[in-house]
Amino acid sequence: MAAWMATEIWHDLGANAPVTLIPVGKGKLTLSADGKALFDRKAEDGIYPDLERIREIKKQIWELIEAKEAGA
Repeated sequence: MAAWMATEIWHDLGANAPVTLIPVGKGKLTLSADGKALFDRKAEDGIYPDLERIREIKKQIWELIEAKEAGA
């Protein structure tokens, strides 16, 4: 699942997107961008994200990138 999430995100945002994807044992999975937590499987009742949730996450990442560029 982590590999699929990474592919989805980096395909649209590029390999330089400020994203950290941490798959951990026992089904734990977290994703953060620029230090902000965007997804935590444990906090979402153990459910892996579907495509709609991935789109929401990508939108949040784009917003972080745009805000960072606007402030630069």
